[in-house]
Amino acid sequence: MVNKNIYRVGCLDLGSNAIKYKQYRIKQDNEKFYEELEAYKRIPIRLGTDAFKKRKIKKKTAQKLVEELETLALQLNLKKINLIGGYATSAMRTASNGEEICQYIKQNLDIELTILSGEDEAKLLSHLTKKYPQNGTHLFVDVGGGSTEIYYENGESKQIQSFNLGAVRVYLEEENLSDWKDLEDYLSKLKDSPVRKIIGVGGNIRSLISIINKNQNLSISIDQLEACMSKLAKYGKKEKMKIYSLSKDRADIIESAAKIFIRIMSLVPNSTLQSASWSICDALVRNFINENHTGLSSELNKTSS
Repeated sequence: MVNKNIYRVGCLDLGSNAIKYKQYRIKQDNEKFYEELEAYKRIPIRLGTDAFKKRKIKKKTAQKLVEELETLALQLNLKKINLIGGYATSAMRTASNGEEICQYIKQNLDIELTILSGEDEAKLLSHLTKKYPQNGTHLFVDVGGGSTEIYYENGESKQIQSFNLGAVRVYLEEENLSDWKDLEDYLSKLKDSPVRKIIGVGGNIRSLISIINKNQNLSISIDQLEACMSKLAKYGKKEKMKIYSLSKDRADIIESAAKIFIRIMSLVPNSTLQSASWSICDALVRNFINENHTGLSSELNKTSS
């Protein structure tokens, strides 16, 4: 019988376009722990504008980030939810003061934030391979605000790569031609691979597919994605927000995200694109569970006594 006692945890994803908070219930079934998503919050702070244009997070932006996290931490403390920390990605690793800001948050809010390297961020995509065939037919791609991570596994062979191509970075025109060339060179190595499906991760691909299909689980072709991009190009930001129910900070970068996915699909012949409902917060909570079996058993047993 499933143990009905619950241990709640929260974790953060400090992305380049927004801050995401996810809250999970951790349950136990005999010796196995599993997580269920309980709540999600998106905080519209675009760290990427400062990081990619100025190479530094401005004081005003950092102050807003700290205030939002302080409010969140207080709310979680009242609800007795354990905030296990979070990952910071491309914007924070690009900003010269990224480490300094994370240290300040640790010292003043007791929130542990790990700035991931591009390679470490790409490695997290390996969590997805358990849900899909591991025979080389699937390519896992995370197009974020500041970078694009790719993970490919075919038997014993694994390829992990990160590129400084993200929707915010491309929108701000802060990417380099060499970044596109690096992406093309990498994907050219897969031209003889059996890849037929690209699994996209993140809000950008979910938004694009929702514009094309009502069913998020359906795959799309490169022709459909190109047609979608042409349609989006006809509208301004406010029109896209109204017509497609896009948030303000998604409406302006959505075409840049589509541009990256189109380039990837063009270099992986005969591939289709599908979205996966996964994020690096899911990887963070899974790592937490794997590393804290004894402690979690103790916490769950407390609630049952």
